[in-house]
Amino acid sequence: MAIAEMPEPAGLWSAPGATGEFQRGWRVLVASFVGIGVSTAGLVNYSAGIFMRPLEAAFGWTRAEIGASAILTTIAFILTAPFAGRLIDRMGLRLITPISLLLYAACIFALSRMQGSLVLYYAIVLTMTVVGICSTPLAFTRAVTAWFERNRGLALGLALTSTGVAAVMLPKFLTPFVEEHGWRAGYGLLGFIVLCATPLVWLWIRDAPLQTGVGPSDTRPSLQGATFLEARRDQTFWRLAAIFFLVALAVNGLIVSFIPLLEDAGLSATQAGSFGAVVGLSVMAGRLLTGIVIDRVFAPYVAATIFALVAVGFLLFALFGLPFTLVAAVALGFAMGAEVDLIGYFVARYFGLASYGQIYGAQYSIFVVGAGLSPMLAGFVHDVLGDYQVALLGASGLLMAASLLTVGLRRFPNLTPTPHLEPVK
Repeated sequence: MAIAEMPEPAGLWSAPGATGEFQRGWRVLVASFVGIGVSTAGLVNYSAGIFMRPLEAAFGWTRAEIGASAILTTIAFILTAPFAGRLIDRMGLRLITPISLLLYAACIFALSRMQGSLVLYYAIVLTMTVVGICSTPLAFTRAVTAWFERNRGLALGLALTSTGVAAVMLPKFLTPFVEEHGWRAGYGLLGFIVLCATPLVWLWIRDAPLQTGVGPSDTRPSLQGATFLEARRDQTFWRLAAIFFLVALAVNGLIVSFIPLLEDAGLSATQAGSFGAVVGLSVMAGRLLTGIVIDRVFAPYVAATIFALVAVGFLLFALFGLPFTLVAAVALGFAMGAEVDLIGYFVARYFGLASYGQIYGAQYSIFVVGAGLSPMLAGFVHDVLGDYQVALLGASGLLMAASLLTVGLRRFPNLTPTPHLEPVK
């Protein structure tokens, strides 16, 4: 691997590539959009708050006990994400991701049949994490980063916008659906959605574009970049891990708690769901805008600005309450809209694609540590203090720290490809 520092740009703005990448890779982009939307990062993450109160009422579990399931998923993700990334790097997405989606759907259906055992709930959620890990952004961002280079930020933003669609649709429609038909029917509906999405993902997902006319068969350039061991020795690897750990710790618990928080404040389920939909719209807007801008402006500057603005939004909501609900919803959405696509973008730009699955898996597992701890901590704050104000203030401080770390990231290296070609698997 030949890596050299890029020279300082003449200005912050640089021209993106043409639209040929989208003409070539739109099927992969659609498959990634759908796959990410129905993954645990989409359906499960944005529906967790909807099921919290019904499960609390049905079985007498506390919110901290429900949120504690995230600890198990965090441990499972940490242990399996690098292995899953290596499996995807070697076996390919088209084989692995459909199997993962089917097993994940089976786990959602199992949740709908629970009879009140908290241990069984934990076991199902743990299993769902393990079998579903290969159909998370870990898998689909690998495809997008391989198919898109000059418009990589925008393509990642478009693919990950599907979680915003989930964040809009689920609070607005699943919240009243669960209220009318019950939580069992709600889980059944989510499992059915995953099953419907699986055939499209299998038909259209591909690992990398073909290069034709260079030999007797279609080939593609071998993917260049750092090995997993080389990446771990790089200070930037650990700085990125710290940044996204802080962001996840700040944001994820508030995402899960946002609808219960608003309902506790006196809003109806429908009103709370409407603000949840605002979060989803903001996720989509945040991902699209972030993707467009980071193809033109040095991405760490963009990320640092977003984190700082979100911190201010949380602070206003903590200090002044419901009048700033809209501000908090938009801030949550923009934070979620920036985090996962930025992980994929930074991994590809700093370390290349040769071991993308493993490196992204390691980074994403550290991110999940924060995401897993966050709901439990937010639930604990609520159980002890009776509200989420301290959680909001803490989130604001964590995001400001992440912003300061992001500003200090180094320039992107120049990953020089070699002329070697290998057959597409």
